[in-house]
Amino acid sequence: MWEGPGSWGWLLAAGSFSLPVVAHRLAGALLPLVPALAALGLLVRRTGLAPSHAQRIGGDVSAIVQTLDRISHGVFDAGCGAVTPEGEMIGAAVQSMARKIGTQIEGLQEAAQRDPLTGMANRAHFQRVVERWLDQRGEREMCCLLFLDVDGFKAVNDTLGHNLGDRLLQCIADRLKMATCMDEFLEPAEFAGGAVKMARFGGDEFVIFIAGLRDDAPARKVANRVLRVIGEPFELSAHVAGVSASIGMAFVPGDASSYSELLRAADTAMYQAKRSGRNRAERFTHELYADLHRKVALERDLHEALAKGQFELHYQPLFDCRTLDISSVEALIRWRHPQRGFINPAEFIPLAEKSNLICDIGEWVVHEAARAIHRFETRGRPLRIAVNVSPHQLDHMDFVSLVKSSLQRSQATPTLLEIEITESLAMRDSAMAADRLRRLAEMGVSIAVDDFGTGYSNLASLIRLPISRLKIDRSLLDDFTVRPEARILVQTIISMANSLGFHSVAEGVEDADQLTLLCDMGCDVVQGYHLSRPVDEATLAAFVFDRDSPPSSAARLARAAG
Repeated sequence: MWEGPGSWGWLLAAGSFSLPVVAHRLAGALLPLVPALAALGLLVRRTGLAPSHAQRIGGDVSAIVQTLDRISHGVFDAGCGAVTPEGEMIGAAVQSMARKIGTQIEGLQEAAQRDPLTGMANRAHFQRVVERWLDQRGEREMCCLLFLDVDGFKAVNDTLGHNLGDRLLQCIADRLKMATCMDEFLEPAEFAGGAVKMARFGGDEFVIFIAGLRDDAPARKVANRVLRVIGEPFELSAHVAGVSASIGMAFVPGDASSYSELLRAADTAMYQAKRSGRNRAERFTHELYADLHRKVALERDLHEALAKGQFELHYQPLFDCRTLDISSVEALIRWRHPQRGFINPAEFIPLAEKSNLICDIGEWVVHEAARAIHRFETRGRPLRIAVNVSPHQLDHMDFVSLVKSSLQRSQATPTLLEIEITESLAMRDSAMAADRLRRLAEMGVSIAVDDFGTGYSNLASLIRLPISRLKIDRSLLDDFTVRPEARILVQTIISMANSLGFHSVAEGVEDADQLTLLCDMGCDVVQGYHLSRPVDEATLAAFVFDRDSPPSSAARLARAAG
């Protein structure tokens, strides 16, 4: 099929319109053929005319058929040529049909190139335009692609509804058009002979292509201007919405040589902007791509790690301040990668959350901790083990059932399991957290609030939770031995915890001075590298079951842990 502009073939290639829609739109254009067909039937019935008449009519029909053939190939401006008076009516109808079909095709072609919500170019049309610019780019000409993702759009869409969410996207598109009026903030020399093309890629993703640059300065100005205009509040009906943007920038030449490479580079930089705190623009670097490639490979390996048994639990002891005996332990996951060795949880836990593996990993941690509890119990030394719970786990409706099932399958005593949640998680949805934590507490599981002192707790909500321990965040111990105001804050938390009937736990104890001061303040339990690093279960068991070891076993365990 002919592939020229306006041909029938592109209708199917565009993919934006079904055949019934196209047929419906062209039905009106075919109506003028009715009188034409009637006239053609009349001519056919006049077979008894003289040969000269028949010859003229045959010429009319031939000319009209040729015109219809040209129309079928997308040529809509061709007349029927010279026809006899008898054929004028048919010729006029055919020409009218051609004009109407041409108009319909142009409208459909224009619509196929646009995003229906914002009126911007769509992804396919944007790619064609950018590829054409890259092919025609001069040797010294620089081009830039800005990849923009709206921060906070999902929250607006979920809380205000899809109608206002769509309206927000339309407003963002309008502001992007305003922000890229280059002559308003760039000098002529900065953008001489250039061009700007924008598109909505779908969802809350937009792209801006800037061609004809001499250096990267104008593109950076555009990115900063976009950040400012998107950061201004949006009035949506009776509501005011606030969002921001994360922007990735990539350039040709330098970062890429083709459209696909340019898009990938800008997308990579955009995700770096999100990881760096959002509401910012980041430029692509090849080091950044190498880092992303490594994380992609790591994420792929992470999917296999659980199935292949590459995770382990290590345990960091917590010590009673009065005796320095081990009072409990905190279970910490470790990944023993077959090539890279142990991988820091700070590196793979965010990947697990992003890839929705965190709940599966969290389930494994709870089950393994329950099994460890049972092993220590059967050897006559019951030991409380704490596990950290992520927001994704607590949000899961089956989390309480999962804990109960793990305890039952492992035949572990519920009172020896402790669930640690962060202060921010406890406050995020206090009603939901209170309900699920209460059900755990009714089973006998104890609850601890981790990283306490780093958020802005509603204490009235906090005391409604079935908490048994407050763990003071390690950041509050920095320099607290030499800063009076830091000591006052830590002392206040310890006194409050003790007054409310909670055990106070200080984590991150790094030296003897901190340990002495915390014990003098009345802290119940301490945890940190000064006393012991996390150890594997075999090392822990060697000290737990060493009944002849004196209270100074904390120091011995610290030396063994290295």
